[in-house]
Amino acid sequence: MMKLKGVMPPIATPFEDGDVASDRLKENLRRWNQTDLSGYLVLGSNGEAVSLNESEKLSVVEASRAVIPSSKIMLVGTGLESTQETVRFTNQVAQLGADYALVITPSFFKGSMKPEILYDYFMAVAESAEIGILIYNVPKFTGINMEPELVARLSEHPNIIGIKDSSGNIGQLSEIVHLCEKGFAVFTGSAPVFFPALCIGAVGGILAATNIVPQEFCQIQDLYAAGKLDEARELQNLLTPLAKAVTAKYSIGGLKVAMDVVGYFGGHPRPPLKRPVQEAEEELKQLILHVRDRAGS
Repeated sequence: MMKLKGVMPPIATPFEDGDVASDRLKENLRRWNQTDLSGYLVLGSNGEAVSLNESEKLSVVEASRAVIPSSKIMLVGTGLESTQETVRFTNQVAQLGADYALVITPSFFKGSMKPEILYDYFMAVAESAEIGILIYNVPKFTGINMEPELVARLSEHPNIIGIKDSSGNIGQLSEIVHLCEKGFAVFTGSAPVFFPALCIGAVGGILAATNIVPQEFCQIQDLYAAGKLDEARELQNLLTPLAKAVTAKYSIGGLKVAMDVVGYFGGHPRPPLKRPVQEAEEELKQLILHVRDRAGS
């Protein structure tokens, strides 16, 4: 199995007339395949997985697998609210060719999601999953934060092989890297802290903004690996305003607008989400132009 590292987009799911547009998805992936991205997250938060029924999810996985080459990682979001359903769905996507599964913390009954409950949940999934799993920690959506000590305990299981931490808390990320088993793959899910995350030992980033400017984020990691820290920091600072705009400010609608601006197919998110107003589109265009002018892309 390929090594978990590098830059991956949590790919957007395209819709036309309200339905999943598999052909558009394949077009986007073929274009991303020409970049240095190490792989893709299918059915992540930015893929609007919570708005898809199971048959739609499976169709997205099949369409993605058809055009993602074996040289690139295919990570699929499989976490559901019950242990049983998470295991079942994880093994379904494994049969369709997923390399790894990303499993979010259950959160509907968040008051009950104490550390021991979460520990038992991830251990049970890991025991029954046919592919390696990564923990997905995204407190802004779930209201639950995985403490570093809990992640460290889970990292001892051979089938729990990494984490996507989208807390944006660089101190917490550093603790996770320090406390977890050697070889446990720590990814940041927060583009504004990508460069500092690399500096404290993260192996890469699973970042929404890489749907739009994939090569520039790959370049940050390449510059870091080459010891060109000042150049990597400058590129991070250049990309951060765009990254914040397409996630924190304008959410998935903004991400899809920005994808359209750069020539991918973004389209509309699935209702009740909407595309942002025209002024937002102009702001995103200006941010993208600024990045392209300064980065020379």
